[in-house]
Amino acid sequence: MKVTLVQMDSTKTREENEQKAFHFMKQAVLAKTDIICLSESFVYWGKEYEKRCCTLKDIEKYQNFAKENNVNLILGSVNLLDENSNKTTNTCFVINREGNIVHRYDKKYMYQVNKENLVVDERQRTIPRKDKWII
Repeated sequence: MKVTLVQMDSTKTREENEQKAFHFMKQAVLAKTDIICLSESFVYWGKEYEKRCCTLKDIEKYQNFAKENNVNLILGSVNLLDENSNKTTNTCFVINREGNIVHRYDKKYMYQVNKENLVVDERQRTIPRKDKWII
């Protein structure tokens, strides 16, 4: 079994980040990998909250890639928009070779930093894992 880990610097526009991710995934397929793992927040890492938000519709392009290329994907984490709260979950998807989401993990414990020069409260925009998710 061959596993490819894609660690990328996601700091530019969302479109550029996704192009970069697909470029690396195509390279991994050419190298005959079995599983491609993308990094945390590979879609977007920046200050513009709206650009971080993904929907299940956005995940379909990764499902299609997995199916078309007969490869398993692990989407490190994406900020999946929760329609009921207008917040996001910090979600990791596992997509099999058939393009099906076979596992979903949502971060449960949110971090909080309260220092003189840094205040971060992940709970402001991210909701913790629920008991059950319907995909």
